[in-house]
Amino acid sequence: MAERTISTERPFAGRLISVRVDRVELANGRSATREIVEHPGAVGILAWDGARLALVRQWRHPAGQAMLEIPAGTLDPGEAPRATAERELGEECGLAAATWEQGPSFFTAPGFCTERLTLFLATDLREDTFESPEDEELELEWLPLAEAIAAVDHGRVIDAKSVAGILWLAHRLESAAP
Repeated sequence: MAERTISTERPFAGRLISVRVDRVELANGRSATREIVEHPGAVGILAWDGARLALVRQWRHPAGQAMLEIPAGTLDPGEAPRATAERELGEECGLAAATWEQGPSFFTAPGFCTERLTLFLATDLREDTFESPEDEELELEWLPLAEAIAAVDHGRVIDAKSVAGILWLAHRLESAAP
């Protein structure tokens, strides 16, 4: 089933993403074109204070709406996912965490994008001072886990990383319960 790349073009290279167009040969000998968004990877953070989950509301221009999401961010060149998670939790929520647990990692849209996102559970939270990026406007919201799950169920949380993260946290906490 593997495809062999015959040629590659890069029609766009931006600050965050690049676009690659590959001509591939399929296992059956036919050829096809694959349009790929190259992304450096990202993290999503489940900032849990033991009773509530930190979420951020922000405008998402491609979606054309404000969205309620878990804090998240893109890896800087050479940056480890955990370091990205620590940085983003501070920038987006003004928080630091004493305890970190790495969760699942997954491709966000494998049909056209190389972005792989890693979830982190951040606990033992404390307020901290961080500088927020100038190009983001965020509102911090705290929800009990049952309300966060209801927000997923009722379509108020609709981005993939947040749906996956909230459901992973619910499963993880349920599995850890006595």
